[in-house]
Amino acid sequence: MSSGKLHTFELIDRLILMAEQAKGIPLTNKMMIEREEVIVLLRRIYDSLPEDVKQARDLLSVEKQIIDEANSQAHQTVNEANALAKSTVDSANAQAQSTVDSANTQAKNTVESANSQAQATLAEAQSRASETLRSASDQANAMLADAQARANAILSDAQNMAQKMVSESEIIARAQAEAQEMLESTHRDCEDYSLRVRSAMNHLMEMADAGLSQQLDSLRALRQDIASNQ
Repeated sequence: MSSGKLHTFELIDRLILMAEQAKGIPLTNKMMIEREEVIVLLRRIYDSLPEDVKQARDLLSVEKQIIDEANSQAHQTVNEANALAKSTVDSANAQAQSTVDSANTQAKNTVESANSQAQATLAEAQSRASETLRSASDQANAMLADAQARANAILSDAQNMAQKMVSESEIIARAQAEAQEMLESTHRDCEDYSLRVRSAMNHLMEMADAGLSQQLDSLRALRQDIASNQ
């Protein structure tokens, strides 16, 4: 064992002996030791320590500093990672909300456009039906007027012929029968034409209803797709 280490142990033994021989303070576990003497012994012990022990102490101090710096850097890295993750999540949420809002707006515009188109289709069908009905009514009135005029002409001719013939009543009766038959035939033609017009109108309305139903089904499917995507 080197003399330096022996000197260190001697100083430690002196410090222990000093503590053992120190006077105790009554009613306590404390003792009275000369402060200056203890400080001198501790300094001499430190000075007698080998250089490798002192270097080890310095290395421990450096190691502690490195560990503290590493912990601080790790804490900062974790904070930055948390901040970046929060920013990423917030951005994703904002983008998702923007996508949902855009989809809702598009769906609303699609519904409004479909409603407008349906209203336009219905209005066009009603206009065409009204125009067809007016045309049929005008044509029926024209046919009745023509039949009435022809009947009047037949009656007039019959009256003229009756003046020249003996049996005026028979001629008039025949003319009236022909005129009545013509009027009845004209009425039948008008009723048949009215039936065809009503059938055509019903067909137009059924086509309009079918178009509206198809558009409503498309809107319901679009709305279900949007709801499932949300």
